[in-house]
Amino acid sequence: MSLFVAFLLYFALLLLLAVISAAETAIHSARDVEAQLLAAGEGAVAQRLRAITANPFAQLHHTLLLSSALNLALAALGLWIVTGPLRASGWNVWITSSVIFLATVLLGDMAPKFFAARNPSVVLLGSLRLLHPLRNVIDPLALLVDRTTDALLQKFVTRHIKTRLPVTRDEFETLVEMRQEQGLLDSDDSAMIHEALDIEALTVRDCMIPRVDLALMSSDDSPQKTTAILEKSAGRFVIVYGETPDSVEGVIDTNAWKLANRPDWRTLMRTPAFVPETMPVLEALEHHLHNDEQPALIADEYGGLEGMITRREIADWLLYEAAPWHGENSEIRDLGGGRFLLDGGTRLDHLKAELGVDLQADGIDTIGGLVFNQLAHVPKPGERISIDTADIKVRRIVRARIQEVELRLKPNSAAAPEV
Repeated sequence: MSLFVAFLLYFALLLLLAVISAAETAIHSARDVEAQLLAAGEGAVAQRLRAITANPFAQLHHTLLLSSALNLALAALGLWIVTGPLRASGWNVWITSSVIFLATVLLGDMAPKFFAARNPSVVLLGSLRLLHPLRNVIDPLALLVDRTTDALLQKFVTRHIKTRLPVTRDEFETLVEMRQEQGLLDSDDSAMIHEALDIEALTVRDCMIPRVDLALMSSDDSPQKTTAILEKSAGRFVIVYGETPDSVEGVIDTNAWKLANRPDWRTLMRTPAFVPETMPVLEALEHHLHNDEQPALIADEYGGLEGMITRREIADWLLYEAAPWHGENSEIRDLGGGRFLLDGGTRLDHLKAELGVDLQADGIDTIGGLVFNQLAHVPKPGERISIDTADIKVRRIVRARIQEVELRLKPNSAAAPEV
């Protein structure tokens, strides 16, 4: 091989390496090629771009394999050029090898990657037209390398390396406590992590909408009454029942009913899934709550309607438990008509300052504690207590803790100030 042919081949391989290096960086850097996809239409180029953005690791594997092969070929050819024709012509081996090495790194690696980092989409579009024909060679080679690597790993590595066992819950909690003691986690972060771990023990009853707060509609009601119920429903779903509220016939999505221009409600009624109140939330999510348009009704031990749960209630519970909002303005929400929605942790002195309702009790600071003290047991959603100036109804219970109550001022009490 003459020196001219050797240099020509070297520069051809160097050019191909530059394209491969640029494509490798472009795959790493490209985040949004939607404009290029729209411009490319639905042709072959658009399909290849979508394949890269959908699974960049497969394309990256091919570029790395081709880059390694080119580097090996360039190293062998450069060594032959330096120690062969150039040395015979009197060139210094160390100087010529250093120059060729620096030129290869600069032109084949650094410059292409710098350009690709600035224009990843342009490089992807350009490299597709050049590299796609090479897939007939690259794909079988990549498959052979993968199989060879897997065989070597199974034969030599697995005998000497033990599989790492997953971290248990106790080990993870100990790790969290250690990080908190080291000052790497504060108490709020630690509490948030523990609440996320507690979802395993969470049941659908813990975060359901209780029956007393559900919108119910009899299938025998007049059209005027059913239309009014669907129009005024505060929640998204209305439950249709037969002879009694425990004889559920179906559920109507009021949003879908309104979007469909308010047709006969029977055309939109769907049969819901029924789950026991002890079912874990994770199991309900996996088998029954596949999307936000699919509620599940909760049955008690006697088969009666206990409540309803959707993905939104589960998300609300997790957000409230993991990152509760402690602002005073969020503790008292005016529902109108002398009704107020209160967090279970609302302080009684704050309630007196805002609404003028004096519920002071010895040794009790919160509205949830007051309800517990009055009932002398863990309440269920819907239980009520009555005091001199107001009626209080339990709205939501989470693991033996009152999370939400509704306070209704009695007619003879003083008018509440605006919240």
